[in-house]
Amino acid sequence: MNLVLSLTERCNLRCTYCYYKVSHEERSLVMSEDVMEAAIRLAFERTLGLGQRFLNITFFGGEPLLRMDSIYRGVEFAKAVVRERFGDKFVVGTCPDCTPPDIFRLRFAVNTNGTLLDDSIIDYLNREDFRIFLSLDGPEQHHNICRRQVGGEGSFKLIEPHIPALLQLDTVVLSVVTRENMHTLSEAVRWVQAQGFRNMTTSVDFDGQWTGEEFDVLAAEYEKIAKFWIELRRNDVKFYLGTIQDKLKFRLTGQRHRTTSCHVAAGIVACAANGNLFPCTRFISSKPDAPYILGNVFDEPASIFDGPVARDIRNFFDHDKEDCKGCAIRFRCHGHECACTSFYSTGSVHGVSPEVCTHERMLAAICDDAICDDSIV
Repeated sequence: MNLVLSLTERCNLRCTYCYYKVSHEERSLVMSEDVMEAAIRLAFERTLGLGQRFLNITFFGGEPLLRMDSIYRGVEFAKAVVRERFGDKFVVGTCPDCTPPDIFRLRFAVNTNGTLLDDSIIDYLNREDFRIFLSLDGPEQHHNICRRQVGGEGSFKLIEPHIPALLQLDTVVLSVVTRENMHTLSEAVRWVQAQGFRNMTTSVDFDGQWTGEEFDVLAAEYEKIAKFWIELRRNDVKFYLGTIQDKLKFRLTGQRHRTTSCHVAAGIVACAANGNLFPCTRFISSKPDAPYILGNVFDEPASIFDGPVARDIRNFFDHDKEDCKGCAIRFRCHGHECACTSFYSTGSVHGVSPEVCTHERMLAAICDDAICDDSIV
């Protein structure tokens, strides 16, 4: 089970592609201690109700490092809640050997732009075995195209001093691909790998304005990336690149994105700063009329997880989209499998964006063409 806590709507950057960019000035809400504690208790009970023994709590925003005080409190409160039920039969962090069914595992993660890191924060994240999802598009010239500070300056130099320390932690690099920065995407991926990062994935800013010519440019970059990744694999260099690897994994194993990566129907709940609950991160909003509100942390659990929105999400999870039936790549396509992508590109989890469809067909074909045999995956 994964609980996402949107500790604050505030952010110290103004990234050009941010889906909140038109409402930054209105976004000032911060999560209260009562809401955070109620969300943690709710997620813990939900975890047990699903028969699970693992709860991951992801601190999200806005920029969550603006609320380090809440992160400290949330970590200690979560430990106390688990200890109440399991005593000393729980662990915090990665624990591959902790397989007994009576052991409960608690883990923490943070999605951050990295600009507010300092030695004390890094030491804390390391001590609590956090997984860090770092927003980093690539080297300075590439990164600063879109990831800018409030005054318009690039943000790379605020992150750069901390890269050596981040390499020693469980850090996943998240890079956003836009029509503005796509021309140097393959160079950016090579740079991230050369720094020593071992986990990276890219996601496209589907803004509804991509042209065929721009997709051609992106396709050429993907082809370079796919060849680079295969070269690394053949030389036994460990580098998880989700952009390529996931497309191949789902094809070769017969698995699908919804059941191995998404978990939107049961494995995740996202809490907005005001306590409203959503199916996943991209849905989060403090607006009272926001779509896909499951309920509030102070509601009865049954009304949250068995209400009309939850039933609609389960319907999405259990059925193919009509527009996608018969499509050979639907089980590894974000347009079909990912509720977040469907929602932000069409306004509905059941919608299909022609832009996303074009992209996914293109990327799947490039990945398939790039491999010579299954042994390298």
